[in-house]
Amino acid sequence: MKKLLLAMGMMAAMAANAATLTQGQSVTAIELADQNEQLRQLNADTATLLFSRDMKGGEIIQASLEAMGDKIPADLLYVADISRMPGLIAKFVAIPQLQQLPFAIALDREGEATAALPSEKDKAALIKLDGLKVLDIQYLDSAEALTQALQN
Repeated sequence: MKKLLLAMGMMAAMAANAATLTQGQSVTAIELADQNEQLRQLNADTATLLFSRDMKGGEIIQASLEAMGDKIPADLLYVADISRMPGLIAKFVAIPQLQQLPFAIALDREGEATAALPSEKDKAALIKLDGLKVLDIQYLDSAEALTQALQN
């Protein structure tokens, strides 16, 4: 029985690692509501995907986008996985704060739509796309580094 559980655990870990997108693979098109309940799409027109799975990564992206102001490219999409946030905190604290921001954040409330998106703890993921194909993935640990990468 122990061997069976160990084997199942190893298979699950391998499947989880295999599910993360890498350069050269294609991302699946998704549609998520933003903080203002407007639908946002990750589709073939998206050239730059910013993704955060934790609060620190989100803070980096938000600071960078606030610094860019009206210079945010139209083909950029910011997606945040907020599935780990308790529902009441999201509903009554986080989302009302996000509604004050001058840019859209597509929110994955369940974590399923973004499960395959790459991320690193406490970093913002910058994913360059061409027709949903992943060209490049960068993990940035500061708003300055992210802003610079977006401007290149």
